[in-house]
Amino acid sequence: MALLLSAHTGRASAPAAWHLEAVGAPAAWATSTGAGVVVAVVDSGVDADHPALEGAVLPGRSYVDVDPGAEPRLLAFGSDPGPVYERAFGQADPVGHGTAVAGLIAGREAGHSGVAPDAEILPVRVLDDENRYHDSAMVGAAVEWAVDNGADIVNLSLGGHYDSPPFAEAIAYAEAHDVLIVACTGNQRAEAPAEDVWFPARVPEVLAVTGSDEDGRRWKTAVTGEETDLAAPGADLTAPKPGGGYKTVTGTSFASAVVSGAAALVRSAHPEWSADQVRRALTGSAAGAGAGLGGGVVDAAAAVDAEVLPRASGTAESAISPVWSAAATAAGGGLLGASALLLRGGRGHRGRGRLPGRPRTMAG
Repeated sequence: MALLLSAHTGRASAPAAWHLEAVGAPAAWATSTGAGVVVAVVDSGVDADHPALEGAVLPGRSYVDVDPGAEPRLLAFGSDPGPVYERAFGQADPVGHGTAVAGLIAGREAGHSGVAPDAEILPVRVLDDENRYHDSAMVGAAVEWAVDNGADIVNLSLGGHYDSPPFAEAIAYAEAHDVLIVACTGNQRAEAPAEDVWFPARVPEVLAVTGSDEDGRRWKTAVTGEETDLAAPGADLTAPKPGGGYKTVTGTSFASAVVSGAAALVRSAHPEWSADQVRRALTGSAAGAGAGLGGGVVDAAAAVDAEVLPRASGTAESAISPVWSAAATAAGGGLLGASALLLRGGRGHRGRGRLPGRPRTMAG
């Protein structure tokens, strides 16, 4: 503990942002800072040169066609090895959304710490220059790539109104490989009728996060519903912007980032825990449950200190997960079985078990 406190004197001496105090992050840092955990930010890219993210961003990949022409090619730029592709596509952000998300998760600059300042960010770009994605199967492919390339947690600060079988299959793939998926519930206009929780947050295995304000109440434009698992600060947060400096951000995208940071603290403190145990630690220790907040506002310190046993043999581990069944049914039945998921790809180097109106597919 003394070593941890000494290593993070700079963070401890600077006043913590209100959202960090609200989720108990400074208290958790005495035990865990996210070291050894990789969080994939499937988003608009991440500015790896921002001082807040120096040394935190791994080489990534982009699924956005930078020159689509009349027919978007949906090519996976960045698949070739080498710094040109990595810098041009994986570690750059023309929009700013992904950089803000990454900074809230793992920012390292004094006075602007992320929730898990020693976690690493794996950037995977799927959002175009208008902060939208146009092919949910492409986002699913990005999730699978992140799983295969070392992600322990995947943050999805995006979503839409319609279900997607290929995307659901990718979530099942992550579940099969013990990778925790965190997603935002969505945003809407304050005066509009209540929207349903966005896909993929409404998938049962996804940790669905809505936004709260500084008083611990649901933010007025944050979508919520019975699928909501947790809330986290999502209004008037300070986050890094590409090219340097900071900006104020609001939305469930950023609440999701805060929960992904808390999840990184838990995974770092308990490397032997499964994604299911991390999920239950976060939901079981949340505080101040109120209208639309799911189980309550995430409490990182309480989650790190929680005691969560593995599920008994013969329950969740031996059954086919509902998301696998849903993906198979949506895809026409029989196309996606548990055995196929378990045999595809792998992370053997790890030592632990790990959808009304027009479609909207966008950042949250």
